[in-house]
Amino acid sequence: MNDNLFTQMIYRIVFCVISALACVLTLGYFTHTFGNDSFTFSNDFWLFYTNISNYFCFGVGVATCAATVKRVKGGETRGFVSPCKTLKFCTTVMILVTFLVYVSLLGDLGSWSFWNALGNLTYHVAVPILFIVDWALFDEHKSVKILDPLKAWIIPLIYVVYILIYGAVFKAVTGNEFSYPYFFLNVNKLGYGGVCVWVVILLLIFAVLSYIMFIYDKLVKDENGKWKLDFKGIKLI
Repeated sequence: MNDNLFTQMIYRIVFCVISALACVLTLGYFTHTFGNDSFTFSNDFWLFYTNISNYFCFGVGVATCAATVKRVKGGETRGFVSPCKTLKFCTTVMILVTFLVYVSLLGDLGSWSFWNALGNLTYHVAVPILFIVDWALFDEHKSVKILDPLKAWIIPLIYVVYILIYGAVFKAVTGNEFSYPYFFLNVNKLGYGGVCVWVVILLLIFAVLSYIMFIYDKLVKDENGKWKLDFKGIKLI
């Protein structure tokens, strides 16, 4: 952990700039390749979990950065800043899953198009890595409660319900099949049973990653400067 508030402030300002760029790019700008002069607006940006998780990162990042700047301007030099600890933890899990699912299931790391897409590199790679590093290095340890990892399920579950309801309403109103944003949510091909299986699998991944982060949160230095796991005084909720 790094408790230098000035270092935290600079890092978070840089993050906010990159995160703001990522949020703009989710609207469809420079989606394909660097140097693309075609500015097109994507009117379905609000359907993608990647975009929603990036918006959460930007919001939490701005709030955290503002609180950090305020403390530095107040003359403080050491400490940790986290105005929304539980939300930041849940957002970290969200963006970690965004990153892992994309690089393992959806993206093709071996293709040039993966590395030549400005949007792809910002909201799928840069923002997730920078946000996770911020939580790992600049947040105070021993702050995650036992049930916080399960709270990380709330936003993704709301997203799944929202997409399924939207898809059903879209079909009922238009008579056409809705184009689901991800294959594991595609009711047209998997049926609701198949989608539920994928949702359970992804929730289990959420749980495993969340509790790995929970364990990391308990990693502290003892009086001899050695790292150890300290589970004393853990709160339930």
